[in-house]
Amino acid sequence: MCIKDRISNFPDHIRCHILSFLPIKAAVRTSIISTKWRYLFASISTIEFDRYLLRGLTHRNVDSFKNFVDWLLKFPDQVSLDCFRLRDGISCNVGDHDFDVSAWICAALYRGVKEIDLELHNLGDVFTLPAVLFTCHSLVTLKLNAEGSKIEVPSEACLGNLKTLQLTHWVVFGDDSIHRLISNCPVL
Repeated sequence: MCIKDRISNFPDHIRCHILSFLPIKAAVRTSIISTKWRYLFASISTIEFDRYLLRGLTHRNVDSFKNFVDWLLKFPDQVSLDCFRLRDGISCNVGDHDFDVSAWICAALYRGVKEIDLELHNLGDVFTLPAVLFTCHSLVTLKLNAEGSKIEVPSEACLGNLKTLQLTHWVVFGDDSIHRLISNCPVL
């Protein structure tokens, strides 16, 4: 009985589309299938990280995770992103580890992301999201849950293509930030 691997013969963009439906951990595991699959996971258009990826990791492995995320978002053969999600409590600080969430957001924006979904915890009293988040022209959907933190929107905010803005739970805006944000989203 001969078994053929027909999926490996699909064009890269189709295999990437298939991988985009898998959790990131499973997508990375496909890299051992063959050389055709080795770095294919780095070209997926939806990237989602959540706290379950950190469950059971040793101190050293959390550093490896952080380096992997940095590498994945800055991969040389970058394709545009449809969606970037940080969910379920991935935050700036996990134990002794500082995740550079702002740099991850900036890298996603640099790749022309259309949807950003952030669920951030343990950010402190005032968290400054990267100013470029509020001036990104590719962004169509912004979902933000920054539980218990005050968000400051820069004065130069302008999200010309934003159609969906979802603010959940304890998002608090400082001063005129919410007015400044909404008034500079003409399509919203």
